[in-house]
Amino acid sequence: MKTQETFVAIALAHITERFAAGFPTKAPAIRTVGREAEYPLVSADGRAADVSELWPYLLEQAKCTPTYDQGADGTKLLSGVEGSGWSSTTEVGRATVEISAGPRSTLHELVRDMNRGLGHLRESAHKAGFHILGFGIQPRTPAYPRILTPKLRYSCLLKAIGKQWLKFCVTAGDQLQVDVGQDDVVRLMNLVNAASGVIIAVTANSSVYGGREGRFASGREGLTANMVGEPYRHGAPARPHGDLEEYVHFLASMQCLCLPDGKGGFRRIGMPFTEYLKSDRAARDPEVAYEAFLFHEHYIWPSARPRSRIGTLEIRPACQQPPDSAWVPSALGLGLMEAADELESYLGESLGKNYWPTLQHYRKIAVTEGFAASEPVPYFLDTVVDIAEAGLRSRGSGEETFLDPVRDRLERRSGPADEARATFESGGAVALVQKLSLGR
Repeated sequence: MKTQETFVAIALAHITERFAAGFPTKAPAIRTVGREAEYPLVSADGRAADVSELWPYLLEQAKCTPTYDQGADGTKLLSGVEGSGWSSTTEVGRATVEISAGPRSTLHELVRDMNRGLGHLRESAHKAGFHILGFGIQPRTPAYPRILTPKLRYSCLLKAIGKQWLKFCVTAGDQLQVDVGQDDVVRLMNLVNAASGVIIAVTANSSVYGGREGRFASGREGLTANMVGEPYRHGAPARPHGDLEEYVHFLASMQCLCLPDGKGGFRRIGMPFTEYLKSDRAARDPEVAYEAFLFHEHYIWPSARPRSRIGTLEIRPACQQPPDSAWVPSALGLGLMEAADELESYLGESLGKNYWPTLQHYRKIAVTEGFAASEPVPYFLDTVVDIAEAGLRSRGSGEETFLDPVRDRLERRSGPADEARATFESGGAVALVQKLSLGR
């Protein structure tokens, strides 16, 4: 008779095998890219607006197709639209609009489709009297229950997590998806997690929130840290992972918040995923256990996380950027992945073989101080950006031009978080909206 521990070991082995199978055996010769960009939607005075007011314009005038989710009351909820080569949806907060596109062969192709969708969103926002901001957080409206998008799973997560979940209602990130293989997914995940402090320092852009200047340059990262009392549930893990099996075990050790109940709703779990496997007889079915794991791991947020369902590595620590530098996060993340050998060599040579704790510390202070964070060694940011630029150049598509705004930031040793604070200090939320609006 199998013990519970033996059953869990067998279940996790199956989950690891299935999780790995979501990626091709070998990394692609030319990596494709996708982007999920979130934007705060606000009125002219900086208060949160309601994304649902955009959908009628998009459905009627942009000829989009509606998409639906399950509402908190169990009814069908209009939650987004599908356009030609792009899609848009309401994020965790009802005042955050997300636009997605991909996969595409180059960032230039991605720009084409994202800009088409953003053009429709801007026009819709203008007709509704709103502004879409190139900013990483709601500048005036704090996180509170009424701003939570009324999706059933979000309501369940609020009950499972508590008010900390509401922080996701006001933040706006910029995620990049890059395809990877079984042979490089773990290495790239480790490298990007290690370098996530660089991404944060360069792209921090959520320094004004709750109607005042915040203590974090990246309020998006600072406010959402230490979710449910698990400090490594969000951000960079405590150490690099040796392989996918170790990564799966790491995820399974985390608290499982809630799961679909099989009846169209969700049920709270509130125990480590490994304990769920022991306690739920339905999890004896390997496929049930695997689907439960995929739902569970979706609500764990490392800065770089493998997405087995689509075969990508998701890079997620960047704030949404000002309108004139929207593609910096995508270019920086892609460039670092393409120059993995050079990045790994530089980190080892400049910081020593055991560079992880040093970069963990740098990441922590970058969240608070942005560009002002003390660098581990002189010219650290400049060198890592040079490495990323070389990685982009190796693709031969001219994508390195998207890093041009970073050069100006490096020269001034100042980033968008600093500019946002200065704008707010001089003119308040109205001035911040005018500066960061994507235009009408």
